[in-house]
Amino acid sequence: MMVTSLIALPLLACLLLASPGLAHEPGDPAEGLTYLTEEFRPLNYTENGRPTGLSVALLKLIWQEMGVPEQPIQVMPWPRIYRSGQMDPHVVIFSMYRTEERERLFKWVGPIVKGRLALFALRSRRLAVRSLRDMDGRRIASLRDIAAASKVLGAGFPLIYASRAEHAIQLLESGRVDAVALDEFRFRRTVAGLSFPPDTFEAVLVLSEDSLYYAFSPDTDDALVARFQRALNAIVKRPVYRNLLNFYVN
Repeated sequence: MMVTSLIALPLLACLLLASPGLAHEPGDPAEGLTYLTEEFRPLNYTENGRPTGLSVALLKLIWQEMGVPEQPIQVMPWPRIYRSGQMDPHVVIFSMYRTEERERLFKWVGPIVKGRLALFALRSRRLAVRSLRDMDGRRIASLRDIAAASKVLGAGFPLIYASRAEHAIQLLESGRVDAVALDEFRFRRTVAGLSFPPDTFEAVLVLSEDSLYYAFSPDTDDALVARFQRALNAIVKRPVYRNLLNFYVN
């Protein structure tokens, strides 16, 4: 993403002027958590070997607000992260869509930003889709364990799994599937990276509009989750949050 110095300098200034938070307390329980994320532009991704993106920058401000030093962030494939969040203790995974299907599986801090889950198809196909029932007999591709896939599976439709979003979109472009189920952030960024003309595809059905959150494993102490939420609530009221949105998303 092209970023001019006119944008970057105000963002840096806002980060430097953000609240310094409380004094660090040794043995803070926030330091006993494992922070996991994936490659998911523009929210979390690796650049020059380091995690960055909206949710990463926001998490660093949350730590700062809480008086916690920056913690290691591990980047790994989403299916592995998703399993870890349900099976391993003391895990924070982000950014995750907070959907009805996932509500009771995690404890939540957010929202980070609002997103949209949809079915995308070739515009040239002119698919008329008013509900998932109109996809009966058609082939849908998606990725394992993502929110859009859960929506389709929950409605009783089978999926063809792709290894990556690029692969799913290539299946769509070649006609081997009729639609792909993805979130709009991932779809738009992937299409742009593959250099397709912007009018090649269209969203034919919105599956849901949900926000993305930090998802804590179920064993996490409620008081610690509430502390993260208070820190986030304080940050989103400041200009730095709007600057981060403009920098990474808008």
